[in-house]
Amino acid sequence: MKRKFPVVLSMMLAAGLSTAPALQSNAAPHMHPYNGVEAEVNFGSSGVDIVTEADGRKVVSGIEKGDYFTVKTCDFSSGLASITITAKSEGMSVIEVRKGDASGESLGNIKLKSTDGEYQTFTANVKNLVGDNETITFVGSVGNVSIDSWSAAPLTDVETPEDPTQPENPDQPTQPEQPAASVDAYAGVEAENATQANAAVVLSADGVTYQAIRVNGYIVIKNVDLSNGISGILATARASKPKVSLDVYVDSLDSAPIAKINVTGASFKESGVKLTSDLTGTHDLYLVANGHTVDLDSFKVLPAHQTPEQPENPDQPENPDQPQQPENPDQPEQPENPDQPEQPENPDQPENPDQPQQPENPSTTEGKDVTYTINSWGTGYLVNFKVTNNTGSAVDGWTVRVRKDQVSIDSSWCVNITEEGDYYVITPLSWNTHLENGQSAEFGLIGTGSIGDSIYVTVE
Repeated sequence: MKRKFPVVLSMMLAAGLSTAPALQSNAAPHMHPYNGVEAEVNFGSSGVDIVTEADGRKVVSGIEKGDYFTVKTCDFSSGLASITITAKSEGMSVIEVRKGDASGESLGNIKLKSTDGEYQTFTANVKNLVGDNETITFVGSVGNVSIDSWSAAPLTDVETPEDPTQPENPDQPTQPEQPAASVDAYAGVEAENATQANAAVVLSADGVTYQAIRVNGYIVIKNVDLSNGISGILATARASKPKVSLDVYVDSLDSAPIAKINVTGASFKESGVKLTSDLTGTHDLYLVANGHTVDLDSFKVLPAHQTPEQPENPDQPENPDQPQQPENPDQPEQPENPDQPEQPENPDQPENPDQPQQPENPSTTEGKDVTYTINSWGTGYLVNFKVTNNTGSAVDGWTVRVRKDQVSIDSSWCVNITEEGDYYVITPLSWNTHLENGQSAEFGLIGTGSIGDSIYVTVE
């Protein structure tokens, strides 16, 4: 047995985890053991070391008889059926799981065999434990063990008495269809819902549940639906050091990342990057912390411009052409030379549509409202718009105008965009043209460079 001395939460810092925000609030980060927990993330230990293996993983090493490490603030709100450890053992070994500290009630024993230097998984059923702020301790009983990570199974997962009904599940062949259930990344994905994690742990602090991804660690979101293409990725994240990024890979880590999202600031905020990619279909996304630990709350994929709707654009230009045709009958009025003095009124007419149209947009659109939010990350920005029909009746069609000297549009979604003079003219697609009273349509755009705190926008 090695030396005995307490090691406190600073172990997490040795493991490279960013815990500053949680420490500032004087509260330990909330542990979510159903998703897996790295063993070095603990709140006190004795007689053990944290070492880095040749493959880069950090482990709690040298757990012999009487050695232990303790994990606090564990959320077992769904109960506790079993505990699985990923561990390496030099021979027949036993790890006791105790409630509370090392002298607490025994919940169960995890028995290990020799692993010949490899890390393997071992599972043991344990006594049920229900609560969202529990403490457990892993205590060495026999042998010499190194633990990489551990996870808990909720009590509902072992309700096997219903297995006899499973024979009726010839419907289980339909279960292969479940993988077809894809993840809608356009609507946003919470990081704690990752399918797989490596050197990452789910924590909660200040009301936010997030993945703390160590440097070079990653999470995987499988079966991500990219059928609408991809023009950018947004991530709500934080990092306690500069020059940190969240790198996004598709399907594996063997190729180059498709995006590098710079993460700055010790508080959660949205950062993003635009992409030029023809990627579509269903894929697995790997999100890797680069430079330092990244605390990732959620991420979102921005769809590519939907070109199938663009064939309808030619119909729109035809509509403005039709009103121009009435100007042709005005040409016969030109022969009426005596009426030429009235021609000064004609220049007024072109001026009226040009000048009044800009200020009149708010007035001619009484009942049509447009609001927006700006998210800027220094080298680019995202603007989300919301058009609401408050006219008292249904409308078919709306047009938003944005000044070109205030935004530079690189990509957009859910709208068509044309240019007219000093303005971007934004019109809906076929499916979001009609708005009932009180109904809203949302769209967005991504630009590069800087943007002010406000922009000039009109809607008609």
